[in-house]
Amino acid sequence: MIGFVKDARDMITDLNRVSPFLRVWGPALNIPHVVGGLFFIGRIEAALVLATCVFSVVVAAQIHKRRPFSRLTSLVHVVWLPLFPVLVDVLMTEGAVGAFGIWLAYVVVTMAISLVLDAWNIILILFTRNNAFEGADA
Repeated sequence: MIGFVKDARDMITDLNRVSPFLRVWGPALNIPHVVGGLFFIGRIEAALVLATCVFSVVVAAQIHKRRPFSRLTSLVHVVWLPLFPVLVDVLMTEGAVGAFGIWLAYVVVTMAISLVLDAWNIILILFTRNNAFEGADA
């Protein structure tokens, strides 16, 4: 397991070095998901968010290890696609009321933004030669 942690740390260090956007977006996306997932672990939705987030980071780190700064890391959010409608349904049913509801709303909004950014990265990969994050050659 230590290798996975080192790979994730190396990926985060590399991305922070070259991308001011990812320096902010990465923690804003992942830290609240993990902390909330742990805090609300008694809710199945929170446990699934936590597991999905950790899995995504581990896979992204392995992609980065083999193809540094590749936009292919966007593919890791595919695992969110089955969970996303479930989270939206729970949010619509229960509302953004209380700590869990507010956290869930944050998760839904940040994952929606992330999925849009990921779709854009996939378009860039498929239809242009822009396969690396900006600043990766710095």
